[in-house]
This record gives sequence, C-alpha cells and structure tokens, in this order.
Amino acid sequence: MTKSTGLGVSVYGSYAFMGLLHLVLLRFYPGPLVPLSKVMLMPLLIVAVYRQTTAEERKTAAIRMLFGALLLSGIGDALLIGQGEGYFVGGLSAFLCAHIVYVSLFVQRHRSYSAGLTATSWVDQKTWPAILIPLGVLYYLYPSLGGMIVPVLAYITVITLMWLLALSNFVRSRSSDSSHEGWGPSVLLTLGASLFVVSDAVLAFEKFIAPFPGARLTVMGTYILAQLALVRGFKSGASPVFKSQN
Repeated sequence: MTKSTGLGVSVYGSYAFMGLLHLVLLRFYPGPLVPLSKVMLMPLLIVAVYRQTTAEERKTAAIRMLFGALLLSGIGDALLIGQGEGYFVGGLSAFLCAHIVYVSLFVQRHRSYSAGLTATSWVDQKTWPAILIPLGVLYYLYPSLGGMIVPVLAYITVITLMWLLALSNFVRSRSSDSSHEGWGPSVLLTLGASLFVVSDAVLAFEKFIAPFPGARLTVMGTYILAQLALVRGFKSGASPVFKSQN
C-alpha cells in the first residue's frame, strides 16, 4: 500500500484553479482557451482520485467505477464543445452513462451500510416529493423538445434517480445511529447531486427555451462544484466500498 494524501490534495487544488480559470475565461476572455480549460477539468479530477487511493484500493470495483464516471463526464465535456445536434446528443449520452455509473455507486453505498436493503427501498419515501422538481422542468421544456424528447426524457429519468439516491443517503444518515456514515459524506453527496441537477436544468433552459445572461457561468460553476463534491463525498465515506486515506 502507498500513501497518497499530499499529492492528491495538491491536484484537487489544481482542479479548483482550473475551474476558476475556466469561469474567468468564459466570462471575460471568450476564445480557444475556454474549451481547452474545460477539457482539462476531468483529467485533473481523475488524477486527484488516483493520487488519493492506494494500489489495493484501485483494484476495487467502486474506485474503478468512479474513474469511469469521471472519464465519461470528460468525454461529455469534449462533445458538448462541438456545434450541432449530433455533438449534443453524444454529450448527453456520455453524461447519461456517467450518471448510470453514479447510480450504481450510490446503490453500492446503500448496500454497504444498510443490511437487507432491497431494490424497492433504495429510494427513501421521504424523498419522493423531490420528483416534482424534474417533472416541472420536463413539463416546461416539453413543447420545445421536438425530436429530442426521448433522449432528454431518458437523461432526466437517470439524473433524477441519482439525485433521489443522494437525498435518501442523506435522510438515512440523519436517522441512523451508526457512526460510520456521519454527516460529512452525505452532505457532500447531496450537494453534488443537487448542483448537477441545477447545472443540467439551466443548460436545458438555455438550449431549448432561450439563452440568458449568466447561463453558461451558472452551468459550469455548478457543474465544477458538483463533480468535486461527489468525488469528495464518495472518497470521504467510511463504508467498505469507499475506503478513504484522508
């Protein structure tokens, strides 16, 4: 086993710096450096996770899945830079697959600290009212979706499930007497999933309804924070499938 904290922390700092640089470029210096800074985000985050895991941990399915989700997100970032519906559908598909991986990670997390948890109880009943938010977004977008209705509906379904699993994780951490779950990871995971929902909702309104000032900054700002919060939430957890060296 190898120690991996110091370098990992420094690369998280690099990710934060690149995220801030991207937002500054996006706002004040639009040009070729904007897409370049965007495509560098996920590689830096992947390196950070790699540096903060041991060789033994990198063999676990959970860590490999986390790498996969970030890699798919990076592919989505690159595709969404392109112009045209084909690039958009490709980017949407990449992020759809990334969220499917995140869903699987949340399911593993639930199983690791909830003995006997079945598929029908992965989503806590207390979180069901949250479905009204993505349903409202879909209702508002529907007249403008046209031929994109199927891929957008599939995407909303998956990201909503991911969000509900994060909220369920938070609810159960509050009601659990177990000390291994705690508040920290659950808060980070809920924050990350919620920011992802905000980012995608703003992106959808900008694309299908009308562009508005600050939309791109909002999309990227919430996205950058969302990915970092999800990674830190998963890596900070103390469940057997998400060991932490922090």
